[in-house]
Amino acid sequence: MKISPALPILLAGLSGVSAFAPSNVARPATARMATVEEEKTSFDPAVVMGSSSRELNQMIKAEFPEMSFITRKTLSKSKMVEMLTDAPTVSAGGKVDWSVQKGAATFGLSLDKNPIETASPTKAFPNAVEAFPGALTNQELVQMIDATLDEAGYDREKTLVACSLCCDEVNRPLENDIAGVYTNNFNMGGLAGFPFGGAVAFGAMSAHIPDGGDTLMVYGPHVGVDSKGNIGTVERRGKENGGSCCGSAVAASGYVADVLSGATEKAAIPDDPLHAQQAYVSDMLLPYAERLDTADNKMQELPYALYDAQQDMVGRIIEKAAAGVAGDGKIAVLGGVQINTPAGFSDYFLPLSFELYNNSGDLVEDFMSSTNRPFNKVKEIFPGALSNAELVAKVGQTLEANGYDKKTTLVATSLCCDEVNRPLEDAFSGDYDTNFNMGGLAGFPFGGAVSFGAMSAHIPDGGDCLMVYGPHVGVDSKGAVGTVERRGRAAGGSCCGSAVAASGYVAGVLKGDEPPLFLGTSSGGSCCGSAVAASGYVAGVLKGDEPATLPGDVVDAQQYFVGKALLPYAEQLEKAEDKMIELPYALYGAQTELTKRIVETSNTDGNVAVLGGIQINTPPGFTDYFMPLSFDMHNGKGELQKQLWS
Repeated sequence: MKISPALPILLAGLSGVSAFAPSNVARPATARMATVEEEKTSFDPAVVMGSSSRELNQMIKAEFPEMSFITRKTLSKSKMVEMLTDAPTVSAGGKVDWSVQKGAATFGLSLDKNPIETASPTKAFPNAVEAFPGALTNQELVQMIDATLDEAGYDREKTLVACSLCCDEVNRPLENDIAGVYTNNFNMGGLAGFPFGGAVAFGAMSAHIPDGGDTLMVYGPHVGVDSKGNIGTVERRGKENGGSCCGSAVAASGYVADVLSGATEKAAIPDDPLHAQQAYVSDMLLPYAERLDTADNKMQELPYALYDAQQDMVGRIIEKAAAGVAGDGKIAVLGGVQINTPAGFSDYFLPLSFELYNNSGDLVEDFMSSTNRPFNKVKEIFPGALSNAELVAKVGQTLEANGYDKKTTLVATSLCCDEVNRPLEDAFSGDYDTNFNMGGLAGFPFGGAVSFGAMSAHIPDGGDCLMVYGPHVGVDSKGAVGTVERRGRAAGGSCCGSAVAASGYVAGVLKGDEPPLFLGTSSGGSCCGSAVAASGYVAGVLKGDEPATLPGDVVDAQQYFVGKALLPYAEQLEKAEDKMIELPYALYGAQTELTKRIVETSNTDGNVAVLGGIQINTPPGFTDYFMPLSFDMHNGKGELQKQLWS
């Protein structure tokens, strides 16, 4: 999807959203970890050194609660020791970083728990992570798996791994790397990574699990990223042109595109094993035809669609065959996207789910439930958007470089009252203790100058202020903008509902419709409800409705102001190719005007950093995002000093 043509106007001279992207968007945990380490609390070295990897991981979890599950689980024992104490670190080769072999012996530092060695190359391939943010190298993945299963009570010697990866030879390195820890794997996979062995294969595998042991199932489609960063292809040994990767998946995507367009009819599954697997791959991809057709990069979206199809199949296999696991055996299931790279570089794997089941098929634990999983669709629709973790880390680095101290910084947020917006406030509170809340409907700072003045009086002595503002918009699991799934609701509804309703009203007034008595919000699970309501108001004004007048009852005052602020953007919204994408940009423009007037009233001794943009809400289990559109530094009198990001 294209960025709104009105964006350059709203940016008011900024050089473009891509400039806001951090230098290493794909690895927010690294930057965050550096910040964490600077603020670490020293533990008793004797206690730390004598602790097991599992115990150390729990210490890390308690000491650094904001660290993601995946980041924590990829830490080696020596790295955890380093983070928790001032002890020396141990390299992969077993050598202490500085000459303290005696000290290591004194503390009983074990050298047999170094980072897991993998047989495949370990050289990083940045293009893979740029294409699939959050992806782990094979070595990082195996380390994460081992740490997670160890904590869940797994014994390496009694664990049988079942892999369902595509038959393509480029996928064997991951199987070999996992086998380096758990010995040879049972192979359930066929074309495109679907577990075509089905329930029968799972049952047979279950009968092979060592007595008193457990199983790990690893599944997912694969996709190539070549040396030029192209997705869907990769260089292959001895071939000048590598070709499609995954070939089965690409062929299936062509079939579903033809069925969607009407160029061909849906084919029946052949009663012949010669072509049955490919027919099943194509058939299971059909429900995702429209999603692939509307994707900006079909080769990037294809493995996500295949993963969703495979996740459904794996769930049915577990439900039907889990009972084959004997005794109290556990079933860990890791699903994601395998990423193949050119020769000499590490392959990658993007974990999308990691769950633990008992042998009744009941979910015991979702290992990634507290993990902010990347939601790829957001960056397609809002290029330059940062995950909450990426945003907080980058903001912290910028402020620190400009003299801010986290201990004396007060954060003021102006985000919509919708409950889906609290995670971003929580993320900032993790670094800055808490936040002052100035926001109302649609994210407008309705606390106004008085609220800003009260906040200023609360800034710690000698400290500064960070203000974060912006509208929000939902992106649901199908990639639809302006809506999002909500906890416990079959239908999530609009997001932001208030803004959408107000924009509809404005359009109606512009076209001549009669104005309503007051600007009501939309019904149901709107996200953002205020924005939905405001968009309706704007649409009404555009049609010729008379603009609403200030209601006499305070009950409806905020929504009135949302609609009024959105009125100047009525034609911009009417002409937009996608109104739901354009709406948050218009709201950002309106909020920037109000925020500027508020900051001009500032009267404090410290600096005032103001970050504005668009907050993007995603389905449960995924990270939310924020698209920065401005980040400026003002002095205590509200005078602009410089642009922090440009």
